[in-house]
Amino acid sequence: MTDVLGLPLDRATNLISAQGKAVRLVEVRSKKGGKGDDRRVIRCTEEDGTTVLYWSAFQTTIQD
Repeated sequence: MTDVLGLPLDRATNLISAQGKAVRLVEVRSKKGGKGDDRRVIRCTEEDGTTVLYWSAFQTTIQD
């Protein structure tokens, strides 16, 4: 399995798809939620031939 941990979601999805594998996305949020816009892969598993990417949005820019 290709290591995509920490990569931006769109890049990770493209890398997995380019290998001819199916991708399923699962969003992970905290109870408080956040207003982040930088979507990153935080976990990657394989289930029944499908790569499952767990992702979360992080706030990486400083807000005034």
